[in-house]
Amino acid sequence: MSNGPQDEHDERPSIVLFARHFPPHISGGARRPYYLATALSALGCKVFVVAPALPDGVEGVAVPHVQPDPAPGARAKLGLRGVLRDWLLWPDPDIRWTKRAVLAAKSALPFKPDWVITTSPPESIHHAGYVLKAAYGCYWYADFRDHWLVRPFRAQRKNRLRNFVEGRIARRWLGAADLISVVNDAIDKEIGGYAGAGGSVFTLPHFAIESDVEAVMLDHERLNLVHTGSFSLSDPECDINQTLDVFTRALAKNPKLHLHLAGRLTQAEEKCIAASAGAHAITRHGVVSMPMAHALQNAAQGLILAASPFPDTPPGKAAEYATRNKPIIAITTAAWANDYNGSKTAEECMVGTGKDTPIAPQNPLPNQYEIAEDILTRMGKKMGG
Repeated sequence: MSNGPQDEHDERPSIVLFARHFPPHISGGARRPYYLATALSALGCKVFVVAPALPDGVEGVAVPHVQPDPAPGARAKLGLRGVLRDWLLWPDPDIRWTKRAVLAAKSALPFKPDWVITTSPPESIHHAGYVLKAAYGCYWYADFRDHWLVRPFRAQRKNRLRNFVEGRIARRWLGAADLISVVNDAIDKEIGGYAGAGGSVFTLPHFAIESDVEAVMLDHERLNLVHTGSFSLSDPECDINQTLDVFTRALAKNPKLHLHLAGRLTQAEEKCIAASAGAHAITRHGVVSMPMAHALQNAAQGLILAASPFPDTPPGKAAEYATRNKPIIAITTAAWANDYNGSKTAEECMVGTGKDTPIAPQNPLPNQYEIAEDILTRMGKKMGG
């Protein structure tokens, strides 16, 4: 396992990394770019981050965003201005922030970058790689965790005209990329079709995270189930009611169960929790830091992995959970739920928490330093090293 430069004389590239989601703002999407940036820095790279805000110890420039966090309430009915914004700003309204971020980076960069890294969502972040590659003659690496036009989160992309035009944008931008990573084969199938002949597409799965973990105590007389992160704010088709229904039924059979929810919830989800028959055995921790989320995971007797039926592979949270060596209970109808629940239902796994809920065997996951080393190797090959 590596967590530092292999050779003090090893030439490491200088990198500017663009991320719309980054600490100290709390978002599941912030985890991957943050730990990638810090690992690359620990391995001897000069890393300059461009994000809406920056935590202590990360070099870069903060470009504030008008809405850094997801809105918890129901989306208001759009007026004419909102409709025009959604339909005239392509590929998504965050393109305004990305263009400001590009200008800020050009003014603040302390070096000429060898590489620019862009990591989505949103897809408009990749405009920065397309522009900076042309401006500096550097290489560009684009990272994808979600589909773009296949099963899009933005409803506008289901429009046939929009889908066609954004497909043209995707091909123009990604045709210029030197490296493209995707989290699984399903996304590879889409994104690989946009890449040019020179763009090397490879799978970069969600990785294990090595980090300091805060200590937290949960009631030892309870069997504590922990879910960290969001539901519909992460995936619009991830319904919190499925988790609440399973928990309520399990609670009736095992009254020692207690569910902890740590993460951003919508107002509608808050109401669902309050109306649940199991509300008395649910603690809402609200939005917590990444170290606190890890601490809650460590203190749990079981970890809840809620997802919609559609992803072909588990969400990134699964990689984070896997390092805790705790039972993971999947609440989804996706086929991969069997990898965690085995032959049992999610309800049966919950009822057996602390007694016979199995810990699913996990293939060893690479950590952020091993992932960063792999990326550097690929960069070196592109640069002719």
